[in-house]
Amino acid sequence: MGLTVAVSLLAAVCFGVASVLQHRGALRARPRTPLHPGLMVELAGKPGWLAGAAAQAAGVTLHLLAVNLGPLSVVQPILTVGLVVALLLQRLSGRRLSRSSLLASGLVVVGLAAFLVVTPSFAAAGPVPLAAWAPGLLLAGAVLAVAALAGLLGSGSVRCVCFGASAGVLMATSAALGKAWGAVLHSGGLVALAGSWQLWAALACGALGTLLSQAAFQAGPLGGSLATMMAIDPAIGVGLGVVVFGEPFATSSTAALRVLGLAVTLVGVILLTTAQRTAQSPAARSDERPLTQV
Repeated sequence: MGLTVAVSLLAAVCFGVASVLQHRGALRARPRTPLHPGLMVELAGKPGWLAGAAAQAAGVTLHLLAVNLGPLSVVQPILTVGLVVALLLQRLSGRRLSRSSLLASGLVVVGLAAFLVVTPSFAAAGPVPLAAWAPGLLLAGAVLAVAALAGLLGSGSVRCVCFGASAGVLMATSAALGKAWGAVLHSGGLVALAGSWQLWAALACGALGTLLSQAAFQAGPLGGSLATMMAIDPAIGVGLGVVVFGEPFATSSTAALRVLGLAVTLVGVILLTTAQRTAQSPAARSDERPLTQV
């Protein structure tokens, strides 16, 4: 379990770095209608955004390794550390780190520690049949549809938060599908993986999640989009781990502490949203102003 936690933390750091670099690039791109593919084409020509894409690729690789080493219900909550990393990096670029930011960051760390210290043991399962995926994918699909529709119909901060939530759902779903790769590889090798629906569904979720995250970044401040992403991701990830893979969330004696730890972590993530919006320097405000869509 220690290796799973360490690899997950490294993935979170990479995602935090990637978010800051990609957010800056997305804000400086030409405003477009929501989910316009031209956004990705333009971003691909920006060196700073490409550096963020490289960090994201490293994070995805580490993330896939982590979910195949341990349960989703452990890995996905750890990724919330990426928000703390992003906040600290923005502080280095000139943003004041307020007391509320420090408190919220502390809540994330303490909540995660409480959540992880009582993680129940879990034996790796074999390939999961398609029927077992149906309830989890239907739940994720319903949340995704509501959030994406609200983002398309809304604007400004509403679009920022809703697209961030949509990207979070897809990140968690892609991670769950990626977790299945290990079992498919073990049972049938690369040929079986290349022909598996889990591979192509995960790649599709990853591609759409990337587009949604960049649209969220372009719609407003990093705090709103990334915090929503980081709050939705572990909630969906834990749910998919329990429903699809049969991961035990907790024992009867540890359930209260695990629920409390996860709740404290999510509260810390939400508070960081407010902290980032209220602790901006004048330069950050001008750099992160919401863009008018065309």
